[in-house]
Amino acid sequence: MKILLTNDDGINAEGLGNLYNLLSNFGETTIVAPEYNQSTKSHSISLNTPLRVKEVEKNKFALTGLPADCVNFAINSKIGKKAFDLVVSGINDGANIGDDINYSGTVAAAREGYLHGVSSIAISIANKKNPKYKDCCLAFEKILKKIYAIKLKSFFLNINYPNIGISEIKGIKMTKQGARAYGQSIVPKKDPRGNEYYWIGGSDLTYNAKPGTDIFAIRNKFISITPLITNYTDTKRLKLKI
Repeated sequence: MKILLTNDDGINAEGLGNLYNLLSNFGETTIVAPEYNQSTKSHSISLNTPLRVKEVEKNKFALTGLPADCVNFAINSKIGKKAFDLVVSGINDGANIGDDINYSGTVAAAREGYLHGVSSIAISIANKKNPKYKDCCLAFEKILKKIYAIKLKSFFLNINYPNIGISEIKGIKMTKQGARAYGQSIVPKKDPRGNEYYWIGGSDLTYNAKPGTDIFAIRNKFISITPLITNYTDTKRLKLKI
C-alpha cells in the first residue's frame, strides 16, 4: 500500500513524526507537508504563487505551500507517479470538531485527497497541552486495521482523539459534526508606534455538544469518527419555489 502523509502544523511537527512511524508499518509512506505551520488555512490552494519543494529526508518533502497544495502536488507531480492508496492528514495539534472542520487545514488536506479519488483520513488530538501522540497512534492503528478488515472503500473520515491515555478510552463513536465556534469579537490593539491592528475572534468557545456529535464523544472520553462528504447541496431546499 502506498500512503501519502501530510498535515497543517508543518514538516517538523511532532504529531507528523509519530504518525509516520506508525504508517510505515502499513506500507510505503511518503510525507509531503508544509515547510511552516499553516493551521486554519482551510482549503486554500496557491494558484498565483510558485511552489518550491525540498526533500529533507528520503520520502520526506517540505513544500512552500498550504495543506491542500501538499496533497495536490504529491498526487499530480512525479512524487505521486505511482498512485496513492490512502491519504492521511495529522496528527493535528488540537481538535477538529464542530465548525473547526470548515477552517481546518488538516481536514482540508484530507478533503483534497478525497477529491482526487483517494480514500482519506484526517486525525487530530483534542488538547494542545502535552498531547498523547503515542496513545493516539495506538488507537489509530486499531482503527486502520478495522477499516481494511471490513474492506471499506472510498471514504473521507475525520477522527478526533481525546487527550487521555488509551486505557481511559471508553470506546469509538461514529458521530455527526457538532457545533463549536470561536468568539466573534474583533479585538483592537496598538503597536509601539501607536498604529492600530486587530485580532479576529476571541479565545472563548461556544459548544453545542448534543449526544451523537463529535463534541459529545470527545467530552465523554470516546474517540470520534465523523464520515464526511464533499457535496454541500442542501437537498431539503431543492424544492423551494423562488
